[in-house]
Amino acid sequence: MTAKTLLIFLSLFFLSACAVRKTVVKVDQKRNIAAARSVRPTAPKKKIAVTTFENNTRFGKRRLGENISDILITELSKTGLFIVLERSRVDDIMSQVALSQAGITSGNLEQVELLDTEYIITGAVSKYAVSTAGNSNLFTQSKTQKAAVAVDVRIIDVRTGEVILAESGAGVAKKEFSRVLGMGSSGGYDESLEADAFRAAVEKLMENIVRELERRPWSCNVVKISGNKLYLDAGKKSNLRTDMELELIRLGEKITDLSGKLIGYEEESLGSIRVERFIGENGAVALYEGRQLPVLPLVCRLKQ
Repeated sequence: MTAKTLLIFLSLFFLSACAVRKTVVKVDQKRNIAAARSVRPTAPKKKIAVTTFENNTRFGKRRLGENISDILITELSKTGLFIVLERSRVDDIMSQVALSQAGITSGNLEQVELLDTEYIITGAVSKYAVSTAGNSNLFTQSKTQKAAVAVDVRIIDVRTGEVILAESGAGVAKKEFSRVLGMGSSGGYDESLEADAFRAAVEKLMENIVRELERRPWSCNVVKISGNKLYLDAGKKSNLRTDMELELIRLGEKITDLSGKLIGYEEESLGSIRVERFIGENGAVALYEGRQLPVLPLVCRLKQ
């Protein structure tokens, strides 16, 4: 081997050994939802609210819960499938009505409806661990930084208080440093590993969250009646279209199970209504041509 060849070989060896490598692992990730994101949705969008997650670990205090909530909101918004309420607004209202996460399903659902949402996503950071490991010999030194997190998520149906999905997701992010003959990078702790690990955990959860919400039937409320005009709390932002026909349903007596938990309502179909125009940021006026005089409470659903 010539001196020139040896020099090139050693240079390549040093460069590869001194490289900083970063990897993100999505633990047990299922199929992604890229296909859903690539198609502009035509069905009406459901309204969802994401609370600040609890932090059940010994680290980071409230910050960890805020971080995971913000990442989840970002990922849900990117799908284009939902109307996602701002976290600050959700937290303010939840604080005003003095509801804990544990108490959402046990009562005061009428107050939760102030959020103007169909579903609440809540949960907790259940694991957070950071570590640094390394080894050293005569010629090389290496160090690996790792952040591992686990997140528990629940989706609650505001109308009934039912937990419709309980799921867990985990994510790991690693960063490797190496030095050869004193050359290379040693580096302090990379704080971006935390965000990468959280995002990996959220991406693991996203498919199940989207699938569960998408399989639930869409509905909106009639908030006011004026003659044959019905005012809806959904409009252009919800992906309604003018001349779209919806089924008008009158809600009757509440139906509960033996423990008193709300199951649903007696329902009576009053026929069809047609969206005439939009009002405000996300409202609409629909025309009702039926003979029976409608009386609140009323909901609208897509015609089967």
